[in-house]
Amino acid sequence: MTDVLLGLLILGPAVITFLLRSHAALGFLVLCTGFVLSTSVIGDLKQLLSQADLSVTESTLALVLLIAPLVITLLFVRGPKKNSFKFWLQIAVALCAGGLLALSVGPIISTSTNMGLSNSPIWEVLTDIQSLVIGIGAALSLMLIWSAAINHKSKKH
Repeated sequence: MTDVLLGLLILGPAVITFLLRSHAALGFLVLCTGFVLSTSVIGDLKQLLSQADLSVTESTLALVLLIAPLVITLLFVRGPKKNSFKFWLQIAVALCAGGLLALSVGPIISTSTNMGLSNSPIWEVLTDIQSLVIGIGAALSLMLIWSAAINHKSKKH
């Protein structure tokens, strides 16, 4: 069961990107923002929600901060045309986003449920290559976003 969950987390963004021509580079950076929010301001956000009489656990709030912005970005922001080189780079970034999503969500799921994600061979491989996943995802995301901005400026003139 844990391998299926990890597989869905890793491959989900790539499938959405492939089917909907999503802009995975923005999705990766949105996921990075969600990670920062889920680790830095979650206590303050939970306190703010409790003042508004909304009871939510920190793990639920962290999952929402990680997953919702990524899914919304992948559903609504379009990337390059299929069969272009940039499209296949977007798929690579989507795989990196899926890896980062699994790395970010895994510890939350493990502590809030009885799933032992750390016992999975997929989890072991993912943690071994996490620096590579994050580095390639970030570098390709920035490259794709910067190249889109340069192409947009050159088309105006």
